[in-house]
Amino acid sequence: MIFSMNELTLNPATSLGIAAVERETGIGKDTLRVWERRYGFPQPERDGSGDRLYPLAQVERLRLIKRLLDAGHRPAQIVALPVEQLDALARGSGAFTDASTAPAARSIAPEPADSPLVSAYLALLKQHDAERLRRALQQDVMRMGLDRFVTDIVAPLNTGVGQAWMRGTLQVFEEHLYAEVIQRVLRSAIGAVPVGETAQSRPKVLMTTVPQEPHVLGLLMAEAMLALEGCRCVQLGAQLPLADMLMAVQAHAADVLVLSFSPLLQTAQVLDALAELRGRLPGSIELWVGGSNPALRKRLPEGVRVAKALGDLALCVHDWRERHRSPSTTDLLTSQPQSRD
Repeated sequence: MIFSMNELTLNPATSLGIAAVERETGIGKDTLRVWERRYGFPQPERDGSGDRLYPLAQVERLRLIKRLLDAGHRPAQIVALPVEQLDALARGSGAFTDASTAPAARSIAPEPADSPLVSAYLALLKQHDAERLRRALQQDVMRMGLDRFVTDIVAPLNTGVGQAWMRGTLQVFEEHLYAEVIQRVLRSAIGAVPVGETAQSRPKVLMTTVPQEPHVLGLLMAEAMLALEGCRCVQLGAQLPLADMLMAVQAHAADVLVLSFSPLLQTAQVLDALAELRGRLPGSIELWVGGSNPALRKRLPEGVRVAKALGDLALCVHDWRERHRSPSTTDLLTSQPQSRD
């Protein structure tokens, strides 16, 4: 039997229908059609019924585009780019779903993302043994202490996982496995930090993310550092509506609201959310933010404090306690008039 070139191109074994592409890439059917008209990519073939069929090479390119979109790029910037440029962007990006939400590492240099330690953890992750990975991470917590574990292990490991995912050498299910294991390890370590119920355990900190910001690992890293400072932290997870944040602050008698922002959100979304929250929060409630979203490098509403590094959180706590310090007995005695003999 003789096949025409068109029949070979449309072989279902080498092409996927639009529904299958949606499942494989996470990009919706309507979005694929819009990109096709607006950017000239993807460029599906048609089967005998006129339905779209996408060659596997285009599906792989769409997967790469989806990774870059999740890292904060916009469709207009990347959809029409050739695969070589997309790959270069992916290799040069340190973005990772949750790592990007955390403040940058402290001034003491952590392990680089391509260090032997990070490579060893990535190799362990590729073995798909979640329990072994968890035990190895827990051993590092005990060996290094929680603060160094967060800054010297978790931060560069997040970047390494993100880079591997962006390059396509780490699958989505493997990235999800890592995120699940590292969150379990961090929650367990945070739970072991003793926190009192005295005035010294203030400020009480409420932690969450705004709608359309699903990443929470950065919040856990920040919580670890705050817990080590003796703060009481209340985690409310991701994507809490702004009105519910305001109610939660009141219900928990929180002193500080902490938010994290990844590059996933556009600048206007970040600035609008911060302006609304700062305008509606009582003046006595402080608003601290961190993350790698470019909006945090712009001029923010008055009364919003940016933690540019994990180490900044300790300074934030120190400053808060200084502003709310109760006069000590010594202060009271020295302020009284001295009696005369």
